[in-house]
Amino acid sequence: MTTSELLLKQAAKATGNGSTIAPDQQKAARFLAENRFAFRKNEVWRNVDFSDFLNDELTVPDNSFCPIPTPFSCNIPNLDTLQLTLCNGHFQGQPLQTLAGGAIVGGLRTALQQHPDLVATVFAQTTPENNSFLAANTAAFTDGVFIYIPDGVTIEKPLQILSVADHEKAICLQTRNLVYVGQNSRLTLIHCDDSHNHNRSFSNNVTEIVIDQYAHLDHYKMQNLNDNSGLMNQTFVLMRQNASLLSNSVSLNGGNIRNHNEVRMAGQHCDVQVQGLYLMDKEQRIDNYVYVEHSQPNCNSYELFKGIMDDNARGSFHGHVLVRDGASKTNAVQSNKNILLTDKATISSKPFLEIYNDDVKCSHGSSIGQLDEQALFYMMQRGIRPHTARTLLMYAFCDEVLKDIAIAPLQQQLREMVRLRLQGELSSCDNCMMSCPTNDACHFSIDTSAL
Repeated sequence: MTTSELLLKQAAKATGNGSTIAPDQQKAARFLAENRFAFRKNEVWRNVDFSDFLNDELTVPDNSFCPIPTPFSCNIPNLDTLQLTLCNGHFQGQPLQTLAGGAIVGGLRTALQQHPDLVATVFAQTTPENNSFLAANTAAFTDGVFIYIPDGVTIEKPLQILSVADHEKAICLQTRNLVYVGQNSRLTLIHCDDSHNHNRSFSNNVTEIVIDQYAHLDHYKMQNLNDNSGLMNQTFVLMRQNASLLSNSVSLNGGNIRNHNEVRMAGQHCDVQVQGLYLMDKEQRIDNYVYVEHSQPNCNSYELFKGIMDDNARGSFHGHVLVRDGASKTNAVQSNKNILLTDKATISSKPFLEIYNDDVKCSHGSSIGQLDEQALFYMMQRGIRPHTARTLLMYAFCDEVLKDIAIAPLQQQLREMVRLRLQGELSSCDNCMMSCPTNDACHFSIDTSAL
C-alpha cells in the first residue's frame, strides 16, 4: 500500500469518536476522498512535489517504539526550556502539566479528553480548501502538543517542542500542535524537527496558533533532517487586536521541505515579523510559502527570507501579502534574497502583493545572484584565503536573520551550526597555513561581533 493510499484509508476511518473536533475531522475526510492529492494546478502548490514519498510504501508507527531517552535532552548549551517531546509522532512524558498562572501544556490526545472545549477553540481554524495535506492531518493526526496560556500570564521559561523521527522502518508521521496565547500574555516557543538516523521518513505536520488581544509570541523553528526525509510543515496563525508575532525559521538540512505559513490579522494594530533562513546542497529541495493577510487598519508586517543553494539543490519562495478593502494605514515589507553557489542550483522567487486599498505603504523585492566578486577581491587583497573569504561573506549574509533571535544561547548555537554548515561544503584544510600531521578537520572560529 502506498503512502497516499494509507493516508486516504486513515482519513476514511476518521470519526472523531464523538469528540468536539469530530465534525471537522469528518469534513476533512470527505474533502480528501474527493480531491486526493491532485492539486498541482493550484498556484500555491505548483512547486510542491512529494510524489516520491506518496508513492512509496511507508508505515505509521505505534507508540511502542521510541529508542530515544525520556526525557530527551536537546544539545544546546545553557538553553533552559520546558521540553515537550514527540517521538515518531507520539507525545512522550507526563501527559499534561499545569504551570504557574494556570497554563496547560502536554499531549494533544490527552488534552482532547480532559479539556475538549479548550481544544475546540483552536482546532481547525483554517478550512482545508485546496490543501489535501491539511485535510489528511485534520482527519487522522496521530498526536501532538497542546499549549494553552490563559489571559494575563507570562511564561518566563521558553517552551520547546522536540519532534524526533527515529525508527528502524521507513515511516509516515502526522502530528498536530495547538497553541493558544491569551489576552495580555507572552510566550516563547521553540520548535525543532530532527532525525536521529538515515532511514526514510515523511512528516505531515500542522501547527495552529491563536494569539489573542495584546498578546505576544516569539516562535522559532529549526529543521535539521537527513537527506532521505520529507517534511510538510504547515503553520496557521490567527491574530486579534494589538497582537504581535515574531517568527524565525532556520532550515539547515532535509531531503524535501515545504514550509507553509499563513498569518491572518483579524484585529487592528497587529505587528508581524516573519523571517527565514535556508541552506541547501546536494539534491535537497525546499519550498517556502508565506501568506500574510491584512484585513484590519493600522497593521504592520515584515518578511525577510534568505537562502544559499549549492550543488544541485532546488528551492522556491512564494510570498503573498493580501491587503483587503478597509485595511488602511497598512505597512507591509516583503523581501527574498538568494545566493547560488553553482550553475546547477536553482531558485524560484515570487514575492506578490495584492492590494485593495490606496492608503498603504507596501514594498516587495527579490534578488538571486552569486557572491560579490569585488568583496571577495577586497578581502583576498588583505591576506584572507579565498575559501575563508567566501565563508565570511556567506556568514554575514545569514546573520541578518540570525541576529533577531532573542534567546542568546539559541542564537549562539544556531550561529555555530550555520558556520559549521557553511564550512562543511569546503575543504577544511584549504585555508590553513600550518602543515598538520593528520587529516583531522580543523575548526576556525568566526568572531560574529566583528561582522
